[in-house]
Amino acid sequence: MIQSHDFTYKEGDNGEQLSTQVIWSNDSSYNAEASKPIVLIFHAGGMVVGNNTWRPDSQVNYLVKQNFVVVVPNYRLCPQVTAHAGPFTDAVTASLWSRNTLPSLLKDSHDIAVDGARLAVMGYSIGGTLALWLATQPSPPRSIASFFPGLYLSDTTSTAHQPYAGFPPAPDFEPTQENLDSLFNRPSGQQISSFDTATPGTAPQPRQVWFFSQIRNGTWMRACQPDGKYDLIDPCVQFAEKGSQWPPTIFVQGDKDDVPGSGIAHVKRAIADLEAAGAANVKMEALEGVPHNFTAFPGADVGDPGRKAEAVQIALDFLRENV
Repeated sequence: MIQSHDFTYKEGDNGEQLSTQVIWSNDSSYNAEASKPIVLIFHAGGMVVGNNTWRPDSQVNYLVKQNFVVVVPNYRLCPQVTAHAGPFTDAVTASLWSRNTLPSLLKDSHDIAVDGARLAVMGYSIGGTLALWLATQPSPPRSIASFFPGLYLSDTTSTAHQPYAGFPPAPDFEPTQENLDSLFNRPSGQQISSFDTATPGTAPQPRQVWFFSQIRNGTWMRACQPDGKYDLIDPCVQFAEKGSQWPPTIFVQGDKDDVPGSGIAHVKRAIADLEAAGAANVKMEALEGVPHNFTAFPGADVGDPGRKAEAVQIALDFLRENV
């Protein structure tokens, strides 16, 4: 039987509770291992919107049946915090918490044995970037699956810093003081770690309009990392330094993805750079005719017919094989 529990893995600067959902099965028929490995999943949302419900449940269920304990954290969102201080720092904390704290919590509360040393990580869009960021840390994951990630964010000539008109039209958002107070939660300064976008057919909320306007105007990176220190949110700058120590990594990428920072050309560049640096096990599942965020739409669930679902399962199996 699949079970889940919400834990607090961190507090924000003002005492905000950052939660993570932990999902596992106590069905021993899935795998006879004495202790379970962990897979950490980071949601999409451009560092501005989203939460840990933004994940394909079919993938979570498949990973649970592969004997993983699945950890899906919320992380603080811009612009209340910078990208580095929020999403990227929280991703590192979630990884350390999963390794060092979660095993004893699950053992004590549910008698589940977890091997904190065996950690895999995956993510979607900017979540895929967060997954790659963990490879730059002193205790990297054993394997990574990065779905349509943002790459080379420190390259100010890249698409991450260019205007983009592909998202739904958003009016120019020149925020009033009231807008800014709402967006930044003044005077409380509360830091947001969960934000669901408006239901289709309803008016977008100020946060969404602000986000889409930043993307459209090519100011998304500057808005999320105002000091311009983009190397603090770009795992690609450490490819050469990590070299042969880079963990096994699989990218899943569609060739019709033109979202800022993403795209098959970026992934090909990343693979070439990693291999040149000595990374031994880096590959891509390329998808013809497939756009950004394809996992959020029909046809990509584990077990569905077709190439998209096949690529997803290959990536999940890659994690299991290398953890």
